[in-house]
Amino acid sequence: MKRLNFFYLLTLLFFIIAIVTAIFQGKNILLSIIDSLFIIGITYVAAGSLLYIFQKGFFNGIVYALKRFRNSTKQGKYISQFDDLDDTKEAYEEYGVKRSISITRSVLIIGSITLFLSIALSYLLYT
Repeated sequence: MKRLNFFYLLTLLFFIIAIVTAIFQGKNILLSIIDSLFIIGITYVAAGSLLYIFQKGFFNGIVYALKRFRNSTKQGKYISQFDDLDDTKEAYEEYGVKRSISITRSVLIIGSITLFLSIALSYLLYT
């Protein structure tokens, strides 16, 4: 819960900075709020999505497929002799340690909320 509060405060700080810069530049405040919410939201959603992908071990499957492909070529068979292979000389899948990144959920929640809020405000403003 402390991490979620930290990200709420960080989002609020970014939002206040965006509003203050909009006031000093003399732009439309409501449009600036929508823009800053969208940028903050899409940044959090992108970061949270990347953390989720790394957390689930998606790239372990890609490394395994590349090892099998390399082992299927003539030059790759020679190179694979020096790899970590078992007695059957077949490539095996090494499961990396799946790291549990505890901030993933909070980053995705905050990003989704701010992104949805910016879309809703832009819909209300332009309709």
